[in-house]
Amino acid sequence: MFAGVARRYDLLNRLLSLRRDVAWRRELVGALALAPPGRVLDCATGTGDVVLTLPQGGHVGTDFCLDMLALARRKASQRGRAVAWVGGDALALPFRDASFAAVTVAFGVRNFADFEGGLAELRRVLVAGGVLAILEFQDPPWRAVRWVSRVWGRLVVAPVGRLLSDDGDAYAYLPASVVNFADGKQVAAAMERVGFEVLVHRNLSLGIAALTVGRLGEVL
Repeated sequence: MFAGVARRYDLLNRLLSLRRDVAWRRELVGALALAPPGRVLDCATGTGDVVLTLPQGGHVGTDFCLDMLALARRKASQRGRAVAWVGGDALALPFRDASFAAVTVAFGVRNFADFEGGLAELRRVLVAGGVLAILEFQDPPWRAVRWVSRVWGRLVVAPVGRLLSDDGDAYAYLPASVVNFADGKQVAAAMERVGFEVLVHRNLSLGIAALTVGRLGEVL
């Protein structure tokens, strides 16, 4: 599915979010001020939008969709950026324990086959004191915003995605997956269960998305 939408993924992200996705990712990157110095792993990196906004520093973008990584590599080359692009499954990352000072995930944890198992794997690759920052869509907590969000998903996201992408079914999956996934508070609770101290939990754009940031204490 992700390979099928890769070609126009960036265009549709900007269009369907009215460019709010750029601001949301900026919030995510800003949260890395809470992390110790060191390399960042951007998991479920897609076309690399998050890691390509970071200062140079030996950072890594990983994704299980090689078509997305090919586009990320091309973007990095065009911008003269040195990023390591690594194919990998978030549930079994190809990195040693305690390899990164921070891990970011933008709109990816919703697609983990095992959400808490994925969080535990992200914990494994973090140094003690490292930071995990998750940006994810949620079903908004306020009724009126939730209604608007669902109507937008049904009447705009799905039809426009079907029209412009190479896999229209993916853009029917998107709003359905948001409704069925944990909200930001539940994400924070799951992070605590696997050993993180939650530092930030913030709703963005009236709760359409949520930013949740945790710090790892002693490795369990």
